[in-house]
Amino acid sequence: MANFVECITDPDAAGELWCGDRTVAVLAARPQGAAEGVEGVEGSVALLDLGADDPALRFVAVLDCAEDAILVPLLQGAADEARKAGGSALRWITEEDTSPGKAAVELGALESGEVYRWWRRDLPAGVPVRDAAVRQLPSEEEGVAFRIGTDEAWYDVELDDDRARLVHDREADSTADALTALTSAALHALDTDHPGLRGAEVNAAPDDEDLHAALRRLGFEATTSRAVEYTLALT
Repeated sequence: MANFVECITDPDAAGELWCGDRTVAVLAARPQGAAEGVEGVEGSVALLDLGADDPALRFVAVLDCAEDAILVPLLQGAADEARKAGGSALRWITEEDTSPGKAAVELGALESGEVYRWWRRDLPAGVPVRDAAVRQLPSEEEGVAFRIGTDEAWYDVELDDDRARLVHDREADSTADALTALTSAALHALDTDHPGLRGAEVNAAPDDEDLHAALRRLGFEATTSRAVEYTLALT
């Protein structure tokens, strides 16, 4: 079914598709003939103006769409809006495997950097808990089963069928030993509280050598699945 793309600049009209104070527009794709309103939207892109003086760094597209057939016109619309507002580039982050997605290829966008890569190992891990400072923490993030870590470093754990995804974040420098203890505790919690899981995945930035070392110690291997930033030059 064909879709049409609408540019929404009114936060009230965009509803939950509006992505914070930095949003300047939302591009929404709805099937032809669908009633107005965000309920029938099949994909959207929130266009953020991050306020940089450099026109190449101002506009970022936040994607909420899984199908390339819809994503291409959404990003084209976002690019048009960024161009009209004086931007010289549009950037976005998307997850992919080994090759660029259809949107990047068709629009002529160039890869501007790997954001993170997923590392994977089988479960159960059978690892002991060594660091008493690692504990389960409160989290109100949607889709997060639990958060485990310290005040400085943690994993948000998402469960998807027989797989656990451990989304890593930290606020201070750490060491491979500390990150090994953190990851070990997260794996132990999965073994103990969520039996039946077959695999665990951890996201790691390409330059995060301490986390890479911790993951290798615990039997993780890097996969081809990664998040990539693309830049589309606006001419």
